[in-house]
Amino acid sequence: MPLSTGLGIKLYRYKSLIRRHWWVLALTIGVGLAYEGFVLFTKPQMYESSAQLLLRDDLVSPASQDVNKVQDPWGHIFDTAVEQIKSTKVMDGAKQDLALNQPQLPSGKVTITPSVLPRTNILVVKGIGTSSEYTQRFVDTVVAKFIDLRNKISIDIVEGVSDALKERTEQLKKLLTGQQAKMQAFIAENNMPFWSEQGKTGAVQLSNLKNQQAQLMNEKQRLESLTPDELLQTPISGPMGSGEARPAGKSQSGAGMVESTQRPEQGSSDTYTQYLKVTQELVQAQADVEQWKTIWKPKHPKMQALQTKVDNLQRLLAVIKEQNYNASKGRIAAIAAELKVLDKAITEQEAKVLEASRKDAAYQQLQNDVNNTQRELDSIFGNVTKLGNAKGATPNPFMVSQMASPPVAIPPGTVPHLLIGLLGGFAVGMICLLLLDRADDRVSSFTEMQDHFSEPILGQIPNVADSRKDNGLPLLLPEDDRYTYAEAFRSLRSSLIFMPNQAELKTILITSAIPNEGKSTIASNLAITMAASGARVLLVDADLRRGDIAQLFDIDGRTGLSDILRGSVHWKEVVLKTKHPTLSIIPRGPVTNQSGELLLKPALMGLLDEFKDSFDLTIFNTAPILAADDTPTLAPNFDGSLMVIRASFTSARMSKNALNTLYQRQVNVLGLILNCIDAEMPDYYYYQYPKYYAAS
Repeated sequence: MPLSTGLGIKLYRYKSLIRRHWWVLALTIGVGLAYEGFVLFTKPQMYESSAQLLLRDDLVSPASQDVNKVQDPWGHIFDTAVEQIKSTKVMDGAKQDLALNQPQLPSGKVTITPSVLPRTNILVVKGIGTSSEYTQRFVDTVVAKFIDLRNKISIDIVEGVSDALKERTEQLKKLLTGQQAKMQAFIAENNMPFWSEQGKTGAVQLSNLKNQQAQLMNEKQRLESLTPDELLQTPISGPMGSGEARPAGKSQSGAGMVESTQRPEQGSSDTYTQYLKVTQELVQAQADVEQWKTIWKPKHPKMQALQTKVDNLQRLLAVIKEQNYNASKGRIAAIAAELKVLDKAITEQEAKVLEASRKDAAYQQLQNDVNNTQRELDSIFGNVTKLGNAKGATPNPFMVSQMASPPVAIPPGTVPHLLIGLLGGFAVGMICLLLLDRADDRVSSFTEMQDHFSEPILGQIPNVADSRKDNGLPLLLPEDDRYTYAEAFRSLRSSLIFMPNQAELKTILITSAIPNEGKSTIASNLAITMAASGARVLLVDADLRRGDIAQLFDIDGRTGLSDILRGSVHWKEVVLKTKHPTLSIIPRGPVTNQSGELLLKPALMGLLDEFKDSFDLTIFNTAPILAADDTPTLAPNFDGSLMVIRASFTSARMSKNALNTLYQRQVNVLGLILNCIDAEMPDYYYYQYPKYYAAS
């Protein structure tokens, strides 16, 4: 169901509820007005008096004088002041003071309301009471009690803070003494001057050792990467990279005397010089051989002498290379040994430096603890001095700018009381109506029918009560001007004719849950509508207690179905013709209290078979289901049953009970007919359209 439709139905339902039960609203509003009138009549005369408190100007921002910019060192000062004024301590204290100091005043209840004037630093204390003089005195006493309370609180705060600071001072003094003693013990235990200097020089010595280590590692890598020829062209340097041999002995290493493994490299530079000299001589000798071999023969003594010289020089050069290579290997081994000694020295030196750093960090921490405690102690001394000076000053930021004003009589407020009574009564009345609506399960529209019932809704008959006459609601006429009413029955006829899964529908029973739901009128108009389509229709009034079909058609109903069931007459003798050519009627006949027994007779089954043979459709109008057992007894013998539910009249609970009764008897319930619907409801806006298609 769309939200707009559901909302429209709800609003229409509430509007109808108010129309039907308007007296509930009238009653509750009247009671509300009467109650407020009584309150107004019995209400005592009230008096009002007010005093003003001013927040000191030095606490307010001079730029705006705005209460929202108050420089408040104690928090939300106005909010706190309001709560303090309303506190039990102030209020009870004011009552006790007035009772002791001015017992002659007539006592009464006074309501105190503190508030801040907008965009000012003025606090207004307003009092309302039944006694004019007592109200004024009470306001003054409340203001005085508030000022006293603020002063006492401020003094208590200063004294409490002062005591706390003194206690903290004693704690800090003890702490400082302990920290200083601990630091002195640490200095004496660790020989502070020695490890302090040791930490400074140890870092320098460690750096020198690491530099020496790096230089030796660079030289070792250089010697290992050179070829024998490159070694001849690069002289072997000493351990410090000077290119000169270092004398044997011991080297100074900062952390101690490190034994040098370096032996003097004799002739290291001479080897390089000799290598160059021999190379030059070899080149010269080879040049001489090339020059003289064109003149001298190979076996010439001088030529052989030159060749011998070249060979000797080449052998000498090879010997120089081998000696230089062996010297390089010896130098690499010496560097490796010295690196091992340096590694051990560096490890020992690092441990000494780390120990010195640890002791220095511990000393610095002890010194920082002493300094921090001393600073906090100095700060507390300053605060104690300020608090001592503050004890003589006035701590209260409020001062009385205006004593309680002369009491003024307050108007009784007639209009507000009347409005309260009116609105309160209306609200209570609406609540009562809503509760009535919650308890009311009567359906009034197609949408509500769908919410309550699962059976199909075959017809919806509008309410035409305005056409009712003294003898009841007129039946349909061939040219009836009740357009929507006539179209509703045509729609019901179509629903029955084209109903699925109903191969043969020749006998129909029409009933309702309770009386006065309009089943007789619907049965009659449905018979007329079916006959208008050319079908041979028989309408039987089977409500043997209160059937009124004869009155609706204005025919003689003295003989009818009750006579047939007793066997006193044949059914063909009591069938009456109507002004509709194909419509016949069997009236109720004489009223009887034995209708249940008559409808149980076996002759009824044969009678229904004869009706099927003689007519296209037979419609039985029966008694309400919950009023008598006639219908549940009769309904299982019919091809289908229709149940009428009157809108805004029949309880959904009762209709469901009636349907359950039919289902227990295995009755074929074809569907429901909703009667007397209000065409003005949102569900039925389309009922206006048939008027446009009516014959003019």
